[in-house]
Amino acid sequence: MAKVSLNEKAFDSFEYKKADQQIRLVNKKLPQQAVSELAREVVRRLAFRMPNSVSRNDLPTEDEIAELCDALLSPQDRAADDFILNVRRNSADIEVVYLSYVAGAARRLGQLWDEDQISFMDVTLGCGKLYRIIRGLRHVIAPSIIKDRDEYPAMFALVPGETHTLGIEIATDIFRREGWDVDMMVGLDHDHLIEQSDRRTYRAIVLVANSDSMIEPLTRLVLALRISHPMSHIVVAGNILNHYPNISSLVGSDAVIRDIETAVVKLRDVLNEPQS
Repeated sequence: MAKVSLNEKAFDSFEYKKADQQIRLVNKKLPQQAVSELAREVVRRLAFRMPNSVSRNDLPTEDEIAELCDALLSPQDRAADDFILNVRRNSADIEVVYLSYVAGAARRLGQLWDEDQISFMDVTLGCGKLYRIIRGLRHVIAPSIIKDRDEYPAMFALVPGETHTLGIEIATDIFRREGWDVDMMVGLDHDHLIEQSDRRTYRAIVLVANSDSMIEPLTRLVLALRISHPMSHIVVAGNILNHYPNISSLVGSDAVIRDIETAVVKLRDVLNEPQS
């Protein structure tokens, strides 16, 4: 296998470190059941996130997947990183290889977990490493994930379980009056929301929550959207900001919107768009 340097341009060190810090914070701040659900989410979203077209010759062998899983479960923190970043087959595009290996490892971790061959601590460790790897390689894997999708400026979504819709309806109306083509999603459960969002690629995804009890579904939603929308800017809004001052670090968002009055300016700033 040809060696790929950790310093290659495709590797996003900032997003890698951000994802690593988030996973560590999640394990510290959220209850074990919530952490377990987040690990399940990572496994489920990655396990079948395969390229649209892949040759059988490009797929890793069972032994190679087992080797990657061993690295993910290793006490050596960078073992899995080194493994993935050194995987390169001459007959396959690099994003195909990465996605095939990552998806295969996620499936195996899930199977080992279901069969009680690995512990809760093991699987959360492995899933956290997989998640930070795909964030670090987001520029590499994004083309395969978002291929053939139309790009839209923004999606506003109410976090599943949240019932207060007035704020998101007002915000959507304000943005549309400002000329933004905004999709609004309310009243959807987690899986349906992800399914609907996968039909398009959004430059920005604004997630709205109000109650402090929404922190777990919000975090789960951000993790899922990071996998299906690797290049989107994810922003959190709503009264939940009053309950969690450092919410971006915990849920893994890029920014927050604190009030309706500055929302348009703030989102333009997040997207680096000129002010009108």
